[in-house]
Amino acid sequence: MIKIGGRALRLAAVMLPTLTLTTVLASTTPASAAGPSCGSKYALRSTHSIYVNSKVRGYLKVYYNSSNGYNCALAVRKGSTSLYSIKLKLCVYNAARTTYGNCKYDGYSKRNHWYSGPLYVYARHRCLYVKAFINTDGAHKGELTGKKVHCG
Repeated sequence: MIKIGGRALRLAAVMLPTLTLTTVLASTTPASAAGPSCGSKYALRSTHSIYVNSKVRGYLKVYYNSSNGYNCALAVRKGSTSLYSIKLKLCVYNAARTTYGNCKYDGYSKRNHWYSGPLYVYARHRCLYVKAFINTDGAHKGELTGKKVHCG
């Protein structure tokens, strides 16, 4: 035993297993566990279920950043269910809420098995039109269409 501050030597010996355990746990967590994100300045405004054959297979999540007027949308599958594709369309209604435009798309040109988005549109004092689509196996699909999910 080295007699250089014996007390500090014992403290180091006690902390080493804790540090090692934390390092092991952190390295086993998958990078995707946190999920897709719009960013820290975006507040969740609404969550909508997407059904396939009467079962919830995913969610549409809408966020808003009040400091810059931008909205963000994500379509995320539920659980570990394997999906064929997941798509998202986000648009802005005009002031009268009769037509929409300035649309953004994700997942329409590729197969995305876990999530679609984030999509961003500027929509201060406007409502959003969204279309979220989930296809579980190439034949069974669910859709959430035309929802005025948030007016900011």
